[in-house]
Amino acid sequence: MDKRAEELSEVIADLKLIKEAVSKGDSILRFIDTGWAIRSVLLLGGLMVAFFSGAFYFLTDLYGSFAAAPLSIRITFWVLIGLAWCSLGCLKMRNFMKGARGISEDITLNRFFNEVYTARLLALMVPFLLVTIMIAVFLCSRGEVIYIAPTLSIIFGLLFISMNPIFYLREIYFLSIWLIATGVLTLFTAHLIHPTAVLVLTFSVGFILAALLLYLNLPGQKLNEE
Repeated sequence: MDKRAEELSEVIADLKLIKEAVSKGDSILRFIDTGWAIRSVLLLGGLMVAFFSGAFYFLTDLYGSFAAAPLSIRITFWVLIGLAWCSLGCLKMRNFMKGARGISEDITLNRFFNEVYTARLLALMVPFLLVTIMIAVFLCSRGEVIYIAPTLSIIFGLLFISMNPIFYLREIYFLSIWLIATGVLTLFTAHLIHPTAVLVLTFSVGFILAALLLYLNLPGQKLNEE
């Protein structure tokens, strides 16, 4: 009984230290099990990329091009993509909020956003997103759409490397290296590979492999625990 009471008091003391650190401005993500929070998101995201890439390829093969498909089918396709990604975003937020409330039960969604999406994080994300949009628009305007997926893979790989000091996960480094390596490879072989296959090789396989590594729960995966 005394041993249980001692363990309980140690847990309470740890929680107090965490709350004090968070209140002093340290990122709450340092204390959340981010690996648990994102592994299902990565797995489902990878499967979704593979599914919609396969559906896009099927439609282009069936009608000769995606633009030649009936308007109702094209609208349904994009609506399904939108709904799928919104659902994935909700799942990610649910997981992070669950982890955050394990640290501070009174945390609200607004407070969580304020603590996560800081000026530091936005300063990292916004330039990458602007560059991504500009490059995608430029390649589309030049008719070089086959290079969009490899370029996005490289950019997102660099973005994840920049953001990993916030998430503290080795698996994010693995994902980043995978995206950059496969992005560079497919950038030089884009004329030989269908764009949907590039999406599967880069994003789909990368997300799924990173998720599987997180599900294996290898020791020492969280960098700040070392």
